[in-house]
Amino acid sequence: MDNLNKLIDKFQGTSIAVIGDIGLDMYYFLTDEKSEISLETGISTNSVTQFKHEAGGAGNVAINLKTLGASRVDIYGVLGIDPFGHSLKSILKKAGVNCNHIQTQEADWNTHVYHKVYKNGLEEPRYDIGNFNQVKPLIVEALLKDLESNLKNYNAVIINEQIIHGYHNEVFQQGLSSLIEKYEKECLWITDCRHLNDVYNRSIRKLNIQEARSLFTGINKKGKTLPDNKGIAKWLNSHWNKAVVVTLGEEGAIAVDHNGEIQEVAGINLVGQKDTVGAGDAFLAGLTLTLASGSSMKEALKIGNFSASVSVTKLHETGHPSVNEVLKMGASPDYRYMPELAKDARKARYFENTAIEIIIPKKAGFPRVAIFDHDGTISTLRQGWDPIMKELCIKAILGNSLSTVSMEKLKKIEVAAVEMIEKTTGIQTIIQMHHLMDMVRSFGFVPEGQILTPLEYKQIYNKKLIKMVDERINLFKKGQLNLSDLSIKGSIQFLEFLKNNNVKMYLASGTDQEDVRREAKILGYSDYFDGGIFGSIGDINSDPKKIVIETIVKELPKTIKPEECYVFGDGPVEMRESAKRGFTGIGLVSDEKRRFGINPEKRSRLILGGAQILIPDFSWIPSLSEYLGWGK
Repeated sequence: MDNLNKLIDKFQGTSIAVIGDIGLDMYYFLTDEKSEISLETGISTNSVTQFKHEAGGAGNVAINLKTLGASRVDIYGVLGIDPFGHSLKSILKKAGVNCNHIQTQEADWNTHVYHKVYKNGLEEPRYDIGNFNQVKPLIVEALLKDLESNLKNYNAVIINEQIIHGYHNEVFQQGLSSLIEKYEKECLWITDCRHLNDVYNRSIRKLNIQEARSLFTGINKKGKTLPDNKGIAKWLNSHWNKAVVVTLGEEGAIAVDHNGEIQEVAGINLVGQKDTVGAGDAFLAGLTLTLASGSSMKEALKIGNFSASVSVTKLHETGHPSVNEVLKMGASPDYRYMPELAKDARKARYFENTAIEIIIPKKAGFPRVAIFDHDGTISTLRQGWDPIMKELCIKAILGNSLSTVSMEKLKKIEVAAVEMIEKTTGIQTIIQMHHLMDMVRSFGFVPEGQILTPLEYKQIYNKKLIKMVDERINLFKKGQLNLSDLSIKGSIQFLEFLKNNNVKMYLASGTDQEDVRREAKILGYSDYFDGGIFGSIGDINSDPKKIVIETIVKELPKTIKPEECYVFGDGPVEMRESAKRGFTGIGLVSDEKRRFGINPEKRSRLILGGAQILIPDFSWIPSLSEYLGWGK
């Protein structure tokens, strides 16, 4: 955190120019409420509940530079003589961007405007202005001449090209390329192009992985095999003989620096709905400021990644990251580990003749401390909770529209609900309900006054879940179910084994603390956890798994190494907390229905969470012991 502060503090001395396509993003949020039939056309109208407009393209990049702390940001571009141009300049000036270098063309040019219409949380077809623009030669000449006369003032120049009908014509391309060649050593040149990635030589390119792959296949027309992400980055570096940065969406970014060395940053796990519009601009701003202030490419990737991650959490806007938001994102990021391995089971490596998947080869020694998740790791009392939550999410989001919504919209809502559940598995239920409330509000089917609180949604969910749990407990008490019917195979024997070997044990669950303690006691293994049993206490800022691990770190005797602290769980939350502290994370890909064997759906999220080893259930402990060398 301190290092992050120092990196960002240096932004205050930077001066950046942005030359590129500037436009206006206009957002309309529609509803059928208070709509009427037009007397003139007989067609039903839409009511606009909210309206806002923001700078897009190069303008968005410029504002991001200011919100991240740049001292001076000058923008170069072209606007039309129209109200939209005036609005755009007003937005830029309000953000502290210098607009004195914007050229105005009176004829054959309309300010680029993108009308973005949303209804029920989904985007309708967009309406664009400016697709028929034709830039005048005098405007191009004025832009290039003005930029050249001010280059001595800048630490970096960002070249932005997003609009196929903008002013990046051949004359402009040739002129700007000449400036880069002439002043390459005077300042940093960074290019972010949608269609012209192979044009502005001698600049650092920032492009996304789709653009990079397209460029590779376009140039290598003989059908060369497409390399992996690192291979593509190395090829681009060789092709341009210049540092290159490739963003990988939710999987982070990769770069080849000026020394030809690969630098990487992992993606960050973000829960809830995301809006990727403007994420690339946010990444570019953070990347440029870090490099322009003298920091390394590795540090620039980190800041760019944090900036983009902040941006995508801001729905229906271009999402300008602030310094405080970037610092908060970087304080304790939840990285997505090994995404390529996570999505491709064919790359799995197993310990000899076993079902134990080795993610990170290691020898960890016998456990001195063991932290266990509860549901799906030891207990199966709550098996089936996710369909209950999915049903709650869909009904809550749609409200009275459940029976009338189109199948297309219903499918999108189902996908959003499943994604939220998968990414929040293992965290406190009350936090999941906060995400649900945000989803209900975002989709817009339910009027604001009818949206429930997170606690009210939790009460609905718990009522159905506890009914199912209590039915199973009653069968257990009657002897119709035994402990092996309600626990993962080998879990109780493993707890007893650890207890007999004086291992200090903790139980940490996202379930309410009273409930998890009650269930562990009823099933008869609560006494094994001499370190304590921890669950949710209704405080979204106090995650029980994080608290347990942080407590252990503080109290850990120097005689116990971090890798001798084991975390066993079937969810990504405990794996991430384990990975952050250097503990040994053992993920359980447990099939809770059968109570033994593998549920393949868990594999990906456990690897992304940072698990080092995956086991199906605790019957594999002897083989795990052999691999880790516990007996040596």
